[in-house]
Amino acid sequence: MCVHRKGFAVALIILLLSSGQALSADKQILLNELYDNARLERQLDWIRASMTLETGKYTLPEVVVKTVNQVVEVRYSASFYRSSMLATLDEALSVGELLRLLDWYNSNLGQKVLSLEMAANDPANRLRMQGYIEERLGQQLPRTSRIRLIEELMETMDAEELGTELVASASVGAQRLLREIMPMQEGYAVRPPEILKAREKPAIRKGISDEMRNLYLYTYRSLPDNEIRAYLDFARSTAMQNFQRGQMQAMARML
Repeated sequence: MCVHRKGFAVALIILLLSSGQALSADKQILLNELYDNARLERQLDWIRASMTLETGKYTLPEVVVKTVNQVVEVRYSASFYRSSMLATLDEALSVGELLRLLDWYNSNLGQKVLSLEMAANDPANRLRMQGYIEERLGQQLPRTSRIRLIEELMETMDAEELGTELVASASVGAQRLLREIMPMQEGYAVRPPEILKAREKPAIRKGISDEMRNLYLYTYRSLPDNEIRAYLDFARSTAMQNFQRGQMQAMARML
């Protein structure tokens, strides 16, 4: 009997291990599908743009500017970004949440929202968005009910806090990269990234509320109220909340 029980226990362990491996493989398939469907690689454009130095804008030797930009191009490759993002989302999302997110991004409204967000976040669209904010929103804001709906979406997505974290991470990351290229003289202590970010956040947070509201008003300007409410309903789900925070956490880690 003891031998049979021992054999059964071994078989059970093998079965559990193989099931776990199969589940892990299935989750990786879902993660890769979500990465592609949600077009997460487009966020890499924002990271590169935020870390790249514009020639002639800084009082730095030209060779330093060129070296920094070359390092950014190599360091923030598509393969690095994908593997880093998937590793963090694997921690943040369950299989059930992945399935719900995939259903959303395969829906008509999900595709429409994604298209609008991609266009708004494209660095090449920056001047057009700035013009809309200055000319349209600067002269006349949308009706009060529309603004409240947009602000509710911002609050649900925790846009101000996550935006503050991301901007601070990019700023500190750019400073760290510059120190790597052009080391400081000995004797100057370099504070840990979290302390540097904590010092920058109050100033960023102070002005980000209006900026975020204008960004949201621009991004979703063509969506009718009923579709924004439908998006808001999904944004409140645990799946979307974890997905949003997982993306920001992954980008902050990379920066």
